[in-house]
Amino acid sequence: MKLTLSPLGITLAVAFIVGLAGTLGWMLRVPPPAPRGATSTLRSVESIRKVLVPVLDLGASVRAVELAARLNQGHKAEMVIVYVHEIPLQAPLVRPERDPRIQRALDAAAFIATQHAITPRTRVDVARQAAHRIVEIAREEGADLIVMGISGQNRPNESPLGRIAEYVVRNAPVEVVVDRVPRHKILPIPADIG
Repeated sequence: MKLTLSPLGITLAVAFIVGLAGTLGWMLRVPPPAPRGATSTLRSVESIRKVLVPVLDLGASVRAVELAARLNQGHKAEMVIVYVHEIPLQAPLVRPERDPRIQRALDAAAFIATQHAITPRTRVDVARQAAHRIVEIAREEGADLIVMGISGQNRPNESPLGRIAEYVVRNAPVEVVVDRVPRHKILPIPADIG
């Protein structure tokens, strides 16, 4: 048997070997290391086990529940929705009777969470200053994240976040996400939710 080499055969063999070597080199290459902050951020978000969502301004807070549910997708963190009823200094510090406005807000917030396959826990609390109580609740509950929704309407001489969100951002023992919703985008909560 006589072996003959043709220029076309040699060209095809060389092209095949170069292609095979390139493919193997691509498959076996080590990817560049991820930036240091990127990996710790990913681990940080994945480690969230409990999210606290205070209901302050009805429309903006309900949007915060939606944001918290979307941040929670795939992580299965527990969601605690809390309404802190602020009692003036002159009045006794007593939980109000069943307030339909508070219940409607909690029902709307819980409904949104259930649309994302999350069964939230709701609670109503009373305090002289809602901001202080929200920070205390975050500690009591062992929350990993607080998600707050605020409207774009502030009182004169108040920070852009408003007095409650400002205090929570400055004093919370955990990460705080604030969603500022422009006033014209806030929809009223319908009376028939629940």
